[in-house]
Amino acid sequence: MRYSTIVGIDTHSKKNAVCAIVPATGEMREAVLSEDPEQLLAWIVEQDFPKPVGCVYESGPTGFGLARSLVAGGVACTVAATSKLSYRVDRQKNDRVDAKWLAQQMIAGGVREVRVPTPEEESLCHLSRLRGEVAADLRKAKQRVSSFLLLTGTEYTLTKKKWSKTFRKWAASCEFDQPADTFAFRCKMSAVLRLEERLAEVEAEILRIVASSPKLSERMSRLTCIHGVGKVSAFSLVCEVHDFDRFNNGASFASYLGLVPSENSSGKKVSRGAIAKQGNSHLRRILVEAASCYSKPFKAVRSEDAAVPEAVRAKAEKCAARLRKRRAALKKRGVSANKAKVAVARELAEWIYHIAVMPA
Repeated sequence: MRYSTIVGIDTHSKKNAVCAIVPATGEMREAVLSEDPEQLLAWIVEQDFPKPVGCVYESGPTGFGLARSLVAGGVACTVAATSKLSYRVDRQKNDRVDAKWLAQQMIAGGVREVRVPTPEEESLCHLSRLRGEVAADLRKAKQRVSSFLLLTGTEYTLTKKKWSKTFRKWAASCEFDQPADTFAFRCKMSAVLRLEERLAEVEAEILRIVASSPKLSERMSRLTCIHGVGKVSAFSLVCEVHDFDRFNNGASFASYLGLVPSENSSGKKVSRGAIAKQGNSHLRRILVEAASCYSKPFKAVRSEDAAVPEAVRAKAEKCAARLRKRRAALKKRGVSANKAKVAVARELAEWIYHIAVMPA
């Protein structure tokens, strides 16, 4: 839709800086308003801008409340994907300049719109992100334990891998030469145990919500047919994406996750680098973790859920066979484990898209 007036809004401070531009005449008006959407709506009415009026602001910690309020007040609002905005080269940056720049980007067509979820969908996203935050904290806490053992020159040799039952028993009775070291180690281990309990609580809440929502459970069921995608991962995919049909193809879904390679080509020279990482980092991390399972042999597991069509199950088995073959080929070529895992995650994203949009 072509707007006669574009209002850029910077929402990264306690007060919103706004800049309205009329593309036809180049007229520009600026103001500093409170966070109250009603004040912004009143300001737009007072200025008597040419209709229709469209507002734009960056996605971020302020969420989608402002967009919902503006739409409810009869003013269109676009939430811009921050990771997809063009790189800024200007040396001046403040709230007023940011609002003006956003409006100019909207006029130039350089804004990639973010889908505004409903309040219920957003709350489920909050739970999904919480699970990711707790899991990240747990990984850091475990790393601190490993680093402390390395720092003190303490070797654990009872089993090959740490964090087994044997390791936990050993850690509970481990004594160091210095009493302060023993106290520090037990505090670090205690932090790991508390985070494991918190993670279990969050995952239990996710499973409770899934069990109480047949619609959510039905949407997740076909994704859990895919090897490496469990209920928690499927929950995150459904909550974050909402509607897979909004993507044109699997490649655009992979781009949404930031799993496509970066490129710096010119003329006949084609130069591609590491993945762009411009997209949903939460889901990208989940898919990379899911892709790690294809480096090990496994038995194909078919979903017994009657709600899942047979064609979907067959597609999931085909996906498993293809990705195992792909991972083995990358290993044979001598590609590093991390690069291979990301490459498999890139292809896994396309399989997830096609399985999600398959007709029932």
